[in-house]
Amino acid sequence: MAYIDIKDLKVDKEFEDLLPVLSPEELEKLENSILQYGLLDPIKIWQEPDTGEWIIIDGHNRYNILKKHKIDWHYWQDYKIMGELETREDVKQWMLEQQLGRRNLSPEEKYDIVQKFKDMFQKRAKENQSAGGKGISNLREVNVQKEMAKATGVSVGSYYKLDYVKKHGSKEINQQLHDKEISIDKAYQMVKNPKPTEKESITPEQKIIEFDNRMNEIDKEISSLRTERETLMRRRMSLFESLDIPCELKYEFIESVSPIDSRDCRFYIEIDGHKQIFVECSVCFEKPSVFYTDKIPDKYKNDFLMLYKKASFEEKEHYNRVLKEWYEKHGKNKEAKLTNDIGKDQEFYKKCFRILAKSFHPDNGDGNMEAMQCLNQLKVMWGI
Repeated sequence: MAYIDIKDLKVDKEFEDLLPVLSPEELEKLENSILQYGLLDPIKIWQEPDTGEWIIIDGHNRYNILKKHKIDWHYWQDYKIMGELETREDVKQWMLEQQLGRRNLSPEEKYDIVQKFKDMFQKRAKENQSAGGKGISNLREVNVQKEMAKATGVSVGSYYKLDYVKKHGSKEINQQLHDKEISIDKAYQMVKNPKPTEKESITPEQKIIEFDNRMNEIDKEISSLRTERETLMRRRMSLFESLDIPCELKYEFIESVSPIDSRDCRFYIEIDGHKQIFVECSVCFEKPSVFYTDKIPDKYKNDFLMLYKKASFEEKEHYNRVLKEWYEKHGKNKEAKLTNDIGKDQEFYKKCFRILAKSFHPDNGDGNMEAMQCLNQLKVMWGI
C-alpha cells in the first residue's frame, strides 16, 4: 500500500453531512480511546476519479483527533482505501449500508439515517425515469418512498406512519417512540387523534411510591454492578499472580516508629530510576477511601485497587505476626498495660468522633459526605 500523508486527505462537506453527529460525551470517549490504544478502526478513504483527491468517507472524528494531537496516522497504518467504489453515488450507497449495518437499530433510528440519503434515492428515481424515456427497456421502476421504506426495514404503510409522526408529532411522542415505549402504530394514532389534555390524577403519595420503587431498582442495579466489578477485579488479580505479569504501579511499606503500630504503604511508579509517588496511606481497611483513590491517575486506578487489596492482606499478616512476637517477648504485664492504654485512648477517640461527626454528617447543612466516610473508616480503625 502506498504511503498517503495525512495532509493529503480532504473532508468532503457532502459526505461529512451524511454521517451521524457524536455527542460531546461520545467524542471525549473516542478521543481518550485513541490516545490510549491508537486507532482500533481504520479511517476509510476514497480517491475521486475526476480530481485525484483522497477523500475521507468514514472516520471524520478520528481524523480530527489525529490532527488535533499531531499524531502521524501512517505510524498506526490505520487507513483503508476503498478502491472498489467508482462514483460518488457508489460511496453514498456504501456509507448508507455501513450505518444501517450497525446492530440493534430500531426502525426510528434507521429512519433518521435514511432521511440523510433522501437525495440519493430521488436522484436514482430521476435517472431511471430519464433512461426509460429514452427507450431503454427492462428498467425497474424506482419508487422513492418504497425504496426508503425498504432501507428502513418497514413496510410502505409503516414508513408513511413513521414519517408522519416524525414530522408532525410532539417532542414527547417522538421521545416515547425513540425509547421504544410505544409502537409506530400507537404513535401515529396519538398524533392523528390527540386526546384532550387531562388533569393530573396521580396523588403526591403515589408519586413518592413511584420514586421509591425506581430508586430501589437503581440500588439493585448498582449492587449488581458492584458485585460484577469485584468479580472482575478478583479474576484480574489472579491473572497477574498466576502469569507473574509485572505491574507498572508498585508499592512498598513505610516502617512505623512503634513495633505495634500498623505500617503505611507508598504507591508509586518508577521513571528513569526515580520514584514518582502518588499516595501514602494506611492499608488496614478492606478498600481505600475515595480521598486516596482520587489522587491516583485514571490509568493506574484499577492497578491501585488491586495492589491495595494485596498490600492490605500482607500488612494484616505482618501486623499479627509482629504483635504475637511482641506479646511473647514482653509478657502479660505489658499486655495488660497496653490494654489499659488502649482503653484510655478509646475514650479520647470517642469524643473526637462525636465532635467531628456533628460537623461532617450529611444531615448538617454544611456536611461533607466524603469526609464522613473517611471518619467512619477511622471509627473502625480506632475500634469504637
